[in-house]
Amino acid sequence: MLNEKQKNMALIGLGSIVVVLLALNLLKPKSESTKSEIHPSLVPVNIGGDKQKPEFKSPYEQNQVRNTIVKNNSQIQECYLKHLEKKNAISSGRVQVDWQIDPSGDTLSPQVVVSTLEDKDLDDCILGKVKSFKFPPPPSDKPIYTTFTYVFRKEGESMAPQMVPVSPKKK
Repeated sequence: MLNEKQKNMALIGLGSIVVVLLALNLLKPKSESTKSEIHPSLVPVNIGGDKQKPEFKSPYEQNQVRNTIVKNNSQIQECYLKHLEKKNAISSGRVQVDWQIDPSGDTLSPQVVVSTLEDKDLDDCILGKVKSFKFPPPPSDKPIYTTFTYVFRKEGESMAPQMVPVSPKKK
């Protein structure tokens, strides 16, 4: 266990790293064209589970489902680009969606589980796109449940974790 002094030193060190990363990001030359800056990164994040507890997915989920999602990323990107056109739009965040794939490969009941971008129109757009995805038929005659997290950020934005101030303990 770390004592109070060690915890404070660790927080100072972590804060220093964040400051250096932010400074390096600010010193990068900015592009003249805003169009090139609006290049969202859509990254699949741990389909269906917690990184601490790896799930053993079927080959169907690892391959066909994931490939279909990646193949349709441009549709999700359209939703994100519309979102960025709004005044005061949050540019970085994630939207986790879950749904079922029926035996014919159609998407059933897509729902937003988590959305950190605070935009109902974005969430609805993503749900509409996911609803239109056509997956290869699953190997069983039963619907398959899946979840997927889209991570959004403009090109050049830092994905560094934000520092959360720690209040000193009262003695």
